[in-house]
Amino acid sequence: MATSLFDLGPLLPALNAGEPIITANDRLRRHLLKAWSHYQREQGKKAWAAPRVWPLNRWLDEQWQTLVSRGYPGCDRALASRHQRQWVWEQVIGQSDEAQTLLQADPLAQQADSALRALTLWEVAPDTLRQDPYLNGNSRSFLRWAEHFEQRLASRRLMTPEAGQQIVAQAYETGALKPEPRLWLLGFDDLPPLHQRILDAAALERVALSPKGTRDNHLHRVAAPDADTELRAAALWSLRQLQASPEAVIGIIVPDLGQRRDQVERIFAEVFEPTVPLPGTPRYTLPFNFSAGVPLGTTPLIHAALSLLGLLRDQWPLNEVCQLLQNPFWGEPDTETVLRAQWVTRLREQGKFELTGSDLRFHGQVITDWLSEAQASPALSPDTTAQAPTLNRRLQLLDEQRRRMPRSTSARQWAQLFRQQLDTLGWPGPRRLDSQEFQQLGLWHELLETFAALEATGADLSLTQALSQLNHLAQQTPFQAQTPDSPIQILGALEGAGLRFSHCWVLGLHQRQWPPVPAPNPLLPLELQRDRQMPHASAERELHFARSLTDHYRQCAEQVVFSAPHSDDQGDLSPSPLIRALPETPLAELVPEPISARQAFEAILEEARELTPVHSAKGPGITAGSKAPGGSSLFKHQAACPFNAFAQLRLGAQLPDAPVLGLSAAERGTVLHGVLATVWKTLRDSSQLHAIEEEALNDLISRTCEQTLAPIRQRRPRELGPEYCALEQERLSRMVQRWLMLEKQRPPFRVVATEQRRLIEFNGLNLTLFIDRIDELENGERLLIDYKTGADLNANQWQGPRPDEPQLPLYAVTEEDPVSGIAFAQLNPKALQWIGLGALSTPPPGVKPSEDWDAQRAEWREVLSDLARTFMAGDARVDFKDAKAQRYSGQLVPLNRVLEADTVARFISTADAPSAPRRRTDPPYAT
Repeated sequence: MATSLFDLGPLLPALNAGEPIITANDRLRRHLLKAWSHYQREQGKKAWAAPRVWPLNRWLDEQWQTLVSRGYPGCDRALASRHQRQWVWEQVIGQSDEAQTLLQADPLAQQADSALRALTLWEVAPDTLRQDPYLNGNSRSFLRWAEHFEQRLASRRLMTPEAGQQIVAQAYETGALKPEPRLWLLGFDDLPPLHQRILDAAALERVALSPKGTRDNHLHRVAAPDADTELRAAALWSLRQLQASPEAVIGIIVPDLGQRRDQVERIFAEVFEPTVPLPGTPRYTLPFNFSAGVPLGTTPLIHAALSLLGLLRDQWPLNEVCQLLQNPFWGEPDTETVLRAQWVTRLREQGKFELTGSDLRFHGQVITDWLSEAQASPALSPDTTAQAPTLNRRLQLLDEQRRRMPRSTSARQWAQLFRQQLDTLGWPGPRRLDSQEFQQLGLWHELLETFAALEATGADLSLTQALSQLNHLAQQTPFQAQTPDSPIQILGALEGAGLRFSHCWVLGLHQRQWPPVPAPNPLLPLELQRDRQMPHASAERELHFARSLTDHYRQCAEQVVFSAPHSDDQGDLSPSPLIRALPETPLAELVPEPISARQAFEAILEEARELTPVHSAKGPGITAGSKAPGGSSLFKHQAACPFNAFAQLRLGAQLPDAPVLGLSAAERGTVLHGVLATVWKTLRDSSQLHAIEEEALNDLISRTCEQTLAPIRQRRPRELGPEYCALEQERLSRMVQRWLMLEKQRPPFRVVATEQRRLIEFNGLNLTLFIDRIDELENGERLLIDYKTGADLNANQWQGPRPDEPQLPLYAVTEEDPVSGIAFAQLNPKALQWIGLGALSTPPPGVKPSEDWDAQRAEWREVLSDLARTFMAGDARVDFKDAKAQRYSGQLVPLNRVLEADTVARFISTADAPSAPRRRTDPPYAT
């Protein structure tokens, strides 16, 4: 690998003489120091004095500290950090007259801080702006906020860093700070007037250097179909250069790296390290390095900490709690796996959007009791059952801490409370942290100290404010892993300025992105920004900026490639005018074999595969006399698709229903069943229905609806408020009233059973059945009734070898007393009707007579027996009855792999061919 990304030659006189050097950024400083160290080692030295090299901001801080130590006038206030300023801005804006009309104070606070910083650096006094009669409303509001902002800082003995730099300028100009004989500047294209003023006064002589480039080099311009292809081509080209020259140093310049970092990392990892995404692969240093870090708050370790702190709130979103329970960075995750999985399942079954601490503790205790009863099971280890009380105890201690919390307190006190909570919950977990996680942990402690420094603003924070500020700070804090030197440097447009490489690829230079689009600050007058040449103020300035960087990159390496995609999601693209004059090189000439390491790896696996087709259409059977899971639904699942029945009822692959606003469809059905069951237990027969007064009947229905809804409302009070429940009760009462009017049209009957639970044996299966209702007519004939709230119902759903609704036929063939008919009682807003079949002498409207009732029952018994037999035999074929059955089983697609059926079929045909790859053929494949 090349020893340096920096040409040290022009700076050797300054370095040898110990003269101060100021760089435009810290990255340039680091590369300069690395080159100096390499130079000293080449000279045979083992130790040498550290050179006087600073990035500009750090040099200014040192001058400020010098003045503070001397007690210079005006230095009796501390410099406010970015986070402190952000908080004060938010408070000022939030308490202003405009606060009611503002959507988000957070981004506005950032713009206000940037605007005040620009005014100070460009030495524009706010008072001069106030005299401008053409100021717009935004600027006038900003000036009012800025006045309050300065007053608040002053009241807390704080000032902005730029105000401190004004004092540094004054100190140099008055001689309080001694100027240097010579000052070297490196990598500066332009400077704001305040910094220019300081540097003019800080040295008797200034030497400004711009890194020299390579003149006689090879330049290429290529085009790619899209951004993904362009990025992959750059990665493959980099790999090719490294294979040809291991000492190469390659620069990849991505102007919008901050927005595309994840995409860039994914593609480069795919090209260079094919095993990275494989399970169990330890994290290790990849052969490329990013200049742009990731937000600390997005790293798994710190994201877990922030989520755990969120448990201090009174309520939490369901998905956040479930994700947190499965997070490995707290408690004892290895021994709590079963406990946490059961906990998550139970919480999802509650149908709540948000959970409380009592929800979490109650269901945790239920799972703990279940585990205690299951201790004898060989499926559970003693560690699993032993850890349940530990986890419950952690959550109990957390709840105690939450109850003792103050309503508001200082940021430092919140930081201490946050540390205590994370300790209580066992963060960051028992596993030994790897290198990157250890670095993140150290940065987290620094972040808490930065957060605690908000105390200096004098404001007390509520829990909500404290968590919001901490999360905001974590998202603003970049994490860049400390890694060894890498041969490939992936840089943003500014980070690569001043560096040299052996090879460089600058990508994404299309006309919409390069030059960048102007983005002036909306809080400052546009004319002011343009006149003073402030950053991002005008297209002319952005063009100058882009042209300067492009000229540098044209000379930064022996071989430089510029590229642009042909199109993106927004339409067609063309190369930037700044590179359009370069002759175009075909992409295939630079990347002749566009195959990544992962693609090569997969090809090797494909060539060397030894696949064993196995029987997958038959699972373990069930012995006769076993308790059948699922009750009557077993037959419905088996008829729709044998595999789905096996997965759901034998393997437990059932997805809890997602929370819904109001009552779910299942809850509505349960409530309706409960109301009708209670009403008929009170009325008992049709004579009582006719005899009861209308007002009394309506009162009975209304009271029953309220009583039936009460338990569900008690379980989900936030989702089911009183107004909603009142409307639902009214809707349900009207539907039941309409249905009972229909019941009055029937011949006399009595209700002999409602919600009857029966234990039966059918074809070797022990089943638990629940019959909604059994009516007996005057002549002794019995009618089985199943309440349905769906709209798509008909009698054909009982017919055929794979019936859609086999529940009533099952009841009809297993009922001890003779059954003369079966019927759906359809209660749907669009249809209230009977749908039935039988041999009743006086059937309700809609119950059709059967041509041969005994033959029909015999047919049903045969069909149901076949379904029971195939289920007991372990039938697990992926065989859907029809498209509707497949559509309603989407959650099982990852298991039944129905979308891969064609691929599997092609594999089987290929595997059976004479030239197929090696293949063991122990058992034959079964479809």
